[in-house]
Amino acid sequence: MSTSTTPDRNKPSSSVALIILTGLSLLAINMGVRQSLGLFLPDLAVHLRLSLSELSLAFAVQNLIWGAVSPVAGLAAERYGTARVLAVGGLIYALGLGLLAITQDPWLYHMSNGILIGIGTGATTFPLVLAAVSRHVSERKRSFALGIVSAGGSFGQFIFALIAQKISALFGWTAAIWLFALIALLMIALSPVLRSRPEHQQSVQPEPVSLSDHRFVLLALGFFVCGFHVAFVSVHLPNLVAICGLPANIASNSMALIGLINVAGTLLAGWLGGRYHKPYLLSGIYGARALTIIIFMLMPKTATSFYLFSVLMGMLWLSTVPLTSGALAQYFGTEKLASLFGLVMFSHQIGAFFGAWLGGWFFDLNGNYDLALMISAGLGIFAAVVHLPIRPQQQIPINAMAKS
Repeated sequence: MSTSTTPDRNKPSSSVALIILTGLSLLAINMGVRQSLGLFLPDLAVHLRLSLSELSLAFAVQNLIWGAVSPVAGLAAERYGTARVLAVGGLIYALGLGLLAITQDPWLYHMSNGILIGIGTGATTFPLVLAAVSRHVSERKRSFALGIVSAGGSFGQFIFALIAQKISALFGWTAAIWLFALIALLMIALSPVLRSRPEHQQSVQPEPVSLSDHRFVLLALGFFVCGFHVAFVSVHLPNLVAICGLPANIASNSMALIGLINVAGTLLAGWLGGRYHKPYLLSGIYGARALTIIIFMLMPKTATSFYLFSVLMGMLWLSTVPLTSGALAQYFGTEKLASLFGLVMFSHQIGAFFGAWLGGWFFDLNGNYDLALMISAGLGIFAAVVHLPIRPQQQIPINAMAKS
């Protein structure tokens, strides 16, 4: 039984627009706050007197918990409703940020930044939001709609990086984190908009999807690499700027530029995903990431090279999200998309764990990021290759899948 319906055919365009705008806003807060936390690493290092590898470990744990929570949150959303899960996640997210702002001890730092923010992020992130939006948009329009919503994460990164820089300069880094905590509470107010469900959408009894299906496995492997790249850059770019002797605003400007450029990159990826085979587009994105990293490694480290890297990486940053989620919806339907994409997100966050932690470990070991950058480039080539075996084919309904 296929879940491929045309939910937006009978739904007023204003209602669909509100759902898309709400999803965009939720991801702007979720990703904007999360991706800006790396900008506070130098201040946290001085405040807590911890090494970079110790600080990075909390970010690594945060990414791992985020990934572990994502499929659980997806299952909870399918059972209890997306709005409830988003509201609880927003509350935990805000609590974690509040505790991070007052932390004086390493244990509270790891509890707040590693555990609570990880749980809050995992319960308010892409799988829940994109699955909710997917149920209200037809297959023909879905890829572009997911691109619009996913671009919210990139736009949030642009806005929140600038906010972090300005508030920290004026009032200190703790004031910026307190502001982020208050903004995170807005997710609770936004969550009821995603409570509704298309009345005419078919109700499908949950059936196991084979996790050994090669399309699912290869998409998950590719998303592992995406997680490694995103976590490594967002956590360690500020320190890389610092060791190159450049002003701190180069780091915040670079992160903001990545987010701003990726608004266009994600929209373009969503638009192309509605017209071309999504896995082949993913191969192109990962290959371009590898090339971008290699070019950056060969260039002298100046403000210009950081900004060029940000522009190139910005076009590719979260552009994988609408294509990966859209491919899952196309192959396996939208009814279980929250939990399926949650599992793929777990793979993403395992990659993020290694990107955040290994970056700090290699730096403490060698005094530079050369080895981490080489591994990042190699993983990009690997991800470009693994999507090629996913051939264009028709959607396969859930109950036609082999049970695991």
